[in-house]
Order: sequence, then structure tokens, then C-alpha cells
Amino acid sequence: MSEHLEQFFKIKSNELYPFAYSLLPDDLQAGQLVLDAIDLILVDRDFSSKFPEYFESEDELRRDLGVLSTTLYSHIYRLAKRRVGQLSGSFTIPRNFGPFYRTPIESRGVIFLREKLSFSWERISEITGKSRIEAIEKYHLGVNSVYEYLGKPTEVN
Repeated sequence: MSEHLEQFFKIKSNELYPFAYSLLPDDLQAGQLVLDAIDLILVDRDFSSKFPEYFESEDELRRDLGVLSTTLYSHIYRLAKRRVGQLSGSFTIPRNFGPFYRTPIESRGVIFLREKLSFSWERISEITGKSRIEAIEKYHLGVNSVYEYLGKPTEVN
């Protein structure tokens, strides 16, 4: 793999990990989500034909960074939604984050993308596969859920 493409995936991995962890609060599972998303992008038919260009030209890669990044976030989001059912009950909720992790995964993802990463509603819609209105609804339902759990003993020691 060319150096600039390798560097892109290394930087992206560090950027994607907190989002993956917000969805599945386990170091190993979050890391695996990132690796699986990168693997999916390597075989994604929309990008696989462009990789020879990315190997040769850093400019070509730079031109498509936004689309590549959004697609990686989208892969992580979809994979996490599938895995959460298999893994529920096996997580230790991080101390002081009980209300956030008690919120449904779809809402958690939207809250993280909006509050932590300051993504636009349009980009969040692309990532989640929801309409702009549905994404805003998930956000508000999630925020209400967090507030509902505040002050309740939700942490596991």
C-alpha cells in the first residue's frame, strides 16, 4: 500500500475509534469495528476501482477524503447496530457515562456525531441512512433519554 494511503488509514483509525467506542463500549469491539470498516471500504465497489489512482496520487485521495470518511463512519454505524444485539450484556459501562450508554445505539450515534464531532445534519443523514428529519428525531429522543437517566444509579462497578 502506498505511504500516503497507509497514512490516511492510520489517521482515520484514530479518528474513527472514539465513534466506534461510543457505539460499543469495549476496546476490542471498537477496534474491530474500525478494522472491519476499513476492510469494507477496500472491497467497496464505489471505491475499489479508484484505489489504483489513490496509490499513485495523493491529490486523488485528498479529493475524495470527505466521501471516504463518511463511508467509513457509515460502515461503523451499520456494523455496530448489527453487533450490539449479540454483545449486549457483555459491556462494562464506563464510569460516569451510564446515562449515555443506556440510550439506544441509533440515538447514541447521532448524539456523538452531532455533539462531539459537530457534523452537519446532512452528513449525519448520510452516515445513518436516515432522512434529515429522522436524524434530528433520533438526536432529540437520545438527548431526552440521557436526561431521563441522569441521577439514576446506572453504573456498573
